Amino acid sequence: MIDTHCHLLPQLDDGPSNEDEALALARGLARLGVFAIVCTPHYSRRYPTSHEAAREQLGRLEHRLRGAGVSIALSLAAEISPGYAVSQPGEELKRRSFGGRFVLVELLPDTPAVFLETALEHMLPLGLKPVFAHPERCPALQNAPRLLSDAREGGALVQIVASSLAGRWGSTIAMAAWGLLDAGAIDLLASDSHSPRSTASLQRAVELVRDRYGADALEDLVERRPAQMLKSPPQHV
Repeated sequence: MIDTHCHLLPQLDDGPSNEDEALALARGLARLGVFAIVCTPHYSRRYPTSHEAAREQLGRLEHRLRGAGVSIALSLAAEISPGYAVSQPGEELKRRSFGGRFVLVELLPDTPAVFLETALEHMLPLGLKPVFAHPERCPALQNAPRLLSDAREGGALVQIVASSLAGRWGSTIAMAAWGLLDAGAIDLLASDSHSPRSTASLQRAVELVRDRYGADALEDLVERRPAQMLKSPPQHV
């Protein structure tokens, strides 16, 4: 599995509080078959994470993982808030992208449905494509697969997260998540891990998706499409 949404880097946001916790999370993900992680610290008003600080933490954690014998390839992007996604300059968004093209955009409970179109209008002229994260947690989109399909036709990708499928956020969000998958409105499945405890949700979600849709459909969500997105060399600015 290639995890395209993970708060693995310590001491940057609401992810691991120290390197030991980050190492424990990485070990847990590796045990589940994760071999590559796109580290996505928050970039928002609440967590205005410095890109340079994130790169420094990435280098330190890579060194720590090698010393511990944990074989996971790390790359750096960000999970960008709706406000920052449409207000930050293109250069800032691009260096926080992955594959040099894809920008992970957080959908919040109060994000309006019209934001999908606004984000596309802002990013596409910059040569960037939004990856809308966990729409199942956004009431305006929970039962709106058509809106997500329209956004995908416009150039966006849509990512669901394991904790929603596993029921961590309650039955309403779980039902919305499975409904969007059933409707074919989802491109990616990611962990959105914040701590070592998060791996239980990922294991459960992967098992459920495999049982419901088959191994080939699961591979599309967690390996083939992520690999295609990462083909372009990361843009380190």
